[in-house]
Amino acid sequence: MPAYKQPETFSASPLGFMHKFANLLANTLTNKESFAAYFEPFIQLFKPEWRYQQLAAKVISKRNENNKIYTLTLKPSASWSGFKAGQFVLFSIEINGRLLTRTFSISSAPAEFEQSGLIELSICEQDQGAVTPWLKAELNTGDFVYLSQAMGDFCLNLQDKKVFIAAGSGITPIRSMLKQAKNEAWLKDAHLFFYQRNPEETIFLDDLAALKQARLNIHLLYTELDGHFSLEHLKTGLKLEQTPDATFFNHTEAYICGPGKMIASCREQLNQAGLADSNIHYEYFGRAPSSRSLTESLAADADEFIQVDYLDSNKQVQFTSGTVSKTLLELAEEQGLKPVSGCRMGICHQCICHKKQGRVFNTKTGEISDSGPEAIQLCLSVPVGSVELEL
Repeated sequence: MPAYKQPETFSASPLGFMHKFANLLANTLTNKESFAAYFEPFIQLFKPEWRYQQLAAKVISKRNENNKIYTLTLKPSASWSGFKAGQFVLFSIEINGRLLTRTFSISSAPAEFEQSGLIELSICEQDQGAVTPWLKAELNTGDFVYLSQAMGDFCLNLQDKKVFIAAGSGITPIRSMLKQAKNEAWLKDAHLFFYQRNPEETIFLDDLAALKQARLNIHLLYTELDGHFSLEHLKTGLKLEQTPDATFFNHTEAYICGPGKMIASCREQLNQAGLADSNIHYEYFGRAPSSRSLTESLAADADEFIQVDYLDSNKQVQFTSGTVSKTLLELAEEQGLKPVSGCRMGICHQCICHKKQGRVFNTKTGEISDSGPEAIQLCLSVPVGSVELEL
């Protein structure tokens, strides 16, 4: 039986009143939030790709970029509103009867969508993933997937000189930015530092050649040979005689995308060189790395015994503080639970759960909660004391 809800306050608009009244009536009669949700199975008999509150996109093609990264070309429905270069979508697919959601950056340019109605998502296969290996092996041309509207603010500011730093599949939103800007005057003064493991794994060679012809300064670096990002790489690539200083960075912005540890290292080194945080723009591929605040919190109570109780499921996890920094979502899944989740990055809010008591560290905000009841996101929450969850 659904939980009791307080009556909604109806909008003064007649249309708003009718919409809310219809939803309230649907909830009363069908236990669904709207009649559209109730009739979804019947509508799908005639239009299989239709889902309530989901925007369908048809798979046009799938191609491999290297042995790990592949690109899906999609045609979103007419209700999809387009995007800005650098944005991402929530991507949903039904696998074995479950609708799973992940977050992928759009790797094509907005101008290409305006011309063709198509977008590209370039995806790195995760070895133990539930979604990315399935998409590579099982998704076929003509299938339908589901997209959110475009999201995110990892977008270009057109006023300053630019340095782009990408690692592996982290090139995807930057590819979108650079392809969109291929005719812009500032491109000849911009630099791309693109890190990959080795030359055999290099992706988007044709795009890089076209951008080089458009006078973008491109620096391909291979971590097996050159190591990871360093100011020495920046100094050499920008042909500076000494380590960059605040004078150089007065009118320069950095755009960084890749794994969390790589971004943290780049930010720290760029800060040391004099680049202000306000001029560093970044997008994590995956969960943000554990912060110093979390490390200090765990270390402060290193001998404290922690117990996480999943009350509704009668499951329990026990460990000593300082030995585990996994999220409550990861801990639940290790116990065989299957809480609803999506992006696993704190964006889609599908994994919200009610905490009855206990302190948790939010990996996105860097804050530690108080011990009282509250709604938390499982994918962002690391226990720093004993916790009880209604799960």
